[in-house]
Amino acid sequence: MLSVVIPIYNSESFLAACIESVLQQTYKDLEIILVDDGSEDNSGKICDEYAERDQRITVIHQTNHGRSEARACGVLKATGEWVAFVDSDDCLPQDALQSLYAVADDDTDIVLGNGYSLGFRPCPKTMQMDEFRHLAVRGEGTIGVPWGSLYRRQLLTVRTSMQQTKSLPWVFDVPRHIINGEDYLFWLRLVFLTEKPVHIVEKNVYSKGDEHTSSTFKWTADYCYELNELRFQSIPAEQHRKYLSDTVADRLANMLSVAMWSRRKEWLHSKYYEELLRDMQLVGRELNSKEKLFLSLPSLQLRRLYSTISRKIRK
Repeated sequence: MLSVVIPIYNSESFLAACIESVLQQTYKDLEIILVDDGSEDNSGKICDEYAERDQRITVIHQTNHGRSEARACGVLKATGEWVAFVDSDDCLPQDALQSLYAVADDDTDIVLGNGYSLGFRPCPKTMQMDEFRHLAVRGEGTIGVPWGSLYRRQLLTVRTSMQQTKSLPWVFDVPRHIINGEDYLFWLRLVFLTEKPVHIVEKNVYSKGDEHTSSTFKWTADYCYELNELRFQSIPAEQHRKYLSDTVADRLANMLSVAMWSRRKEWLHSKYYEELLRDMQLVGRELNSKEKLFLSLPSLQLRRLYSTISRKIRK
């Protein structure tokens, strides 16, 4: 059996479409766990109505704890061998779960969907964990979001000595205020809990709705510094050097986002930027001419204009 966990918060306008897309899956041996995370609209009522219609649905109502903890709550309630996550403003193509489950076996703990996003041509059907970890640390493609994949439930319930709290499994134990990057930390922790190779499904198995968080999130150097501390706590200490070049790639992307949202004086001498430049030197990575120009621009308005023009040129 496969468990589908849907964290829900104030989703009344699109929740029915999301649930219907799961109910209409060609793969039928499902349990569907709806976690109403303190919704203040009619989401909880919609959940209860669907539970009355289909015995595969279980509803959990709780006070608001955030998306990561809502997912954790669903996982702890789940009984399926495999778990999939769906956000409440998204939908699944009708054969999505069937496509993922078809390649799930005893030789893997993770089935990655939307494999075309990795950029490999042709896309491998299986990838050894050592290679996959480098991609995960860089946040390549759809590695870095929990949706669109299958996970062995046993992997999601592991607790470790690194945790802030023992009430949550390790992969979900992220500070509540980390609302952008928490999914990346989920993957980082996940890939260091197993040595089994990852099976990859190249086809599209997820229909993403409108983005509500990352497109409007205001990055700061302090936020990125804390995120980076959590990043290195998630990678075993003895392997930090091995993945340093990969962390640099993702940290630089975060830094460019900081420069889009923060005044130059707020990040130029920040600990985050200084440590990034130091680690770039260690791995032999230099800012390219476009990155140098972008970061040297004196105002937010100029950096945003430069970014807009660059995107238009790339198109």
